[in-house]
Parts: sequence; structure tokens; C-alpha cells
Amino acid sequence: MTGCAQPPPPVSEKVQAAYEAGQTLSVEKAKPLAVFIGDSYTQGTGASKDETRWVDLVAKAEGWGYDNLGRGGTGYLATSGKAGCGLEVCPNYAEMVETVAAIKPATVIVAGGQNDFSAFNENRPAVLAQIAKTYNGLRAKLPKARIIAVGPSTPWGVNEDVLAFDAAVQEAAASVKAEHVSLIEPNVVTPQMVLPDGGHVNDAGHKAIAERVISALR
Repeated sequence: MTGCAQPPPPVSEKVQAAYEAGQTLSVEKAKPLAVFIGDSYTQGTGASKDETRWVDLVAKAEGWGYDNLGRGGTGYLATSGKAGCGLEVCPNYAEMVETVAAIKPATVIVAGGQNDFSAFNENRPAVLAQIAKTYNGLRAKLPKARIIAVGPSTPWGVNEDVLAFDAAVQEAAASVKAEHVSLIEPNVVTPQMVLPDGGHVNDAGHKAIAERVISALR
């Protein structure tokens, strides 16, 4: 080819200085992406700041970049609105599958179930169907993703119904080769962690949940 050579594209001052000093610039490796689905605990209610939420603590320990789709008042069956999640409408976990799939995460963490306890007592088949629908939907949309089911925690004590709910989550998770983390065997929440509202936990509670999850994933 004839003609004058084209000048090289401009570089940043940082790159130019490194070049002149004979240095090699390192490129930061992108963090694997995780998405959290959950209720107010996942959203972060009770934590004094974002950094003390159990979600943030787990993501930091695992080296994940993450999207937190936790919405207060929601569950496998339960939906919510402004009073619970701050939005006009917050769908249940099964209805979040399409949203999660569009993000294409390497890891999906589904946590909670406390908001389904009443329905579980009144119409157990309906809740069981939604639990199965959630995990079947995630696996169908994200066949290669790591799926982690974090069972419900409870500030009200562990009874037979809570144990049955956790077992149902574990069974549904196992059916799609997902991992399961129990927060109730033994119960991760102690009375000292429960806030005056009686339903949420403080920073110590968020830390305890995070430590249980991190330990189970190692």
C-alpha cells in the first residue's frame, strides 16, 4: 500500500506513562455475576448499611459481582406492593425467573420463604407448586448456572411447619441439581438478633446468615 502511514490512535496519559517507564498494565479480571432473589432479608431490611447486608457479605466473600433482586414481602407464592417492597408491584419468585434469565448470571441464589408460611399452612399444595416452578424455571432458562437455594430463616422459632417448608425447598433444589443451605438446622437467628418489629434481624443477624451461607458453599 502506498501513501503516508497513519498515526497511531491516541492513548491515555496513564498508558503513555506506563509505556515510557517500561511497565506492564494489568487488566482486572471481571467478577463472575450472581443474582439474588429473595424477600426483605435479601433486600437488606434491618442492616445498618448496604455493606452489612448478608447478600453483600456473601458476594464479597465469594468474589461475585451481583444484582440484588430481593423484594420485601415476596416469597415463592407471595407477592408484594409499596408497603412491603417500595414498588407498586413486586412479583413472587417464580415470576422473577424471566428477569433473572435475561441477566444471564453464572450463579443464582434464591432465599427466603417466611412470607409463605401462612399460605403453607392453609394451602400447602399451592406453595409446593410454586417452589417447584421456581427451580424448574431457573434450570430450564439457565441450564449451566449454579443455583443455590437458601431455605427460610425465622425469628419466631422453628416448628414442624418450618422444617417441612425447608425440606420442600431442599427437595425442589435437588431435583434440578441445585445446592441447598439450611438456616434452621440449627436456627441461625437468636433472640438477640431480632429487631423490635419482631420480624427482621439486625447486623448481627445478617452476619450470621452470611456466615452460614459462606460456610455451606465452601
